[in-house]
Amino acid sequence: MRAFVSTFAVPKSGSTTEEYEDASHIEPADRGDADINSPWLAAAVADGASEAMLAGHWARHLTTTFTAAPADQNLTATILAAAADWDEVEAEYRQARDTVGEPIAWYEEDGLRRGAYATIVGAHLLDGPTRRQGPLLVAALGDACLFQIRDNDLITAFPIDDPAGFDTRPSLAPSRPRDPAKIGEHVTSLRTDWQQGDQLLLASDALAQWFLAQAQAGGTPWLTLSDLGTDAEIGGFAALIDGCRTNGSLKNDDTTLLRIDL
Repeated sequence: MRAFVSTFAVPKSGSTTEEYEDASHIEPADRGDADINSPWLAAAVADGASEAMLAGHWARHLTTTFTAAPADQNLTATILAAAADWDEVEAEYRQARDTVGEPIAWYEEDGLRRGAYATIVGAHLLDGPTRRQGPLLVAALGDACLFQIRDNDLITAFPIDDPAGFDTRPSLAPSRPRDPAKIGEHVTSLRTDWQQGDQLLLASDALAQWFLAQAQAGGTPWLTLSDLGTDAEIGGFAALIDGCRTNGSLKNDDTTLLRIDL
């Protein structure tokens, strides 16, 4: 398949880029924008829960674990694989803090023991016989979403298809699962197909809710997002998000979009 991948990210208003706690990742490319010619593609977006320590670290670790996993591996197994490596991620963080002379304080230890949490949506695309279409395998936990556009129509919205479906307590993937069996109870999956000319949009919850609200009102938000990074772009992703936050149509949260143009 041939695909061009574009990544856009804006931290919540009042926060710095260092405080951004979403994450995205794509393979076989290892950068935000890439022209890919490959028999397979894996992509993921995760949204770290701000209430926990190392939420951004966990979101990044989840996305890279997902894109490195086999396409037929279920999301529950991928989350547990990421959790199995969490002690190593935490150890690297502790070492980094020690190196800059800011060791972990006693009052941070309890937060590290509790672990971090995040939502995630991920997709695997595989070539079919003609390389112009093939299987699209999607999995999610929580309210990060994937949207599929074909012939200027929204044909897939997953795992949420209604802007009223978002709330303040989405299901979360834990870095220190207390009951691994319960993770699978909230994981959802979808098997469909991709075709050359499709566009896939993976979005964290704030943007996903805005997208569905615009579509429900009869709009075509995918056209706005399609212009990003092109000559037709007006203002850029940060300006779009700032404007939507100002008019109240998009909540103030870390906002991430991974766009795949096939």
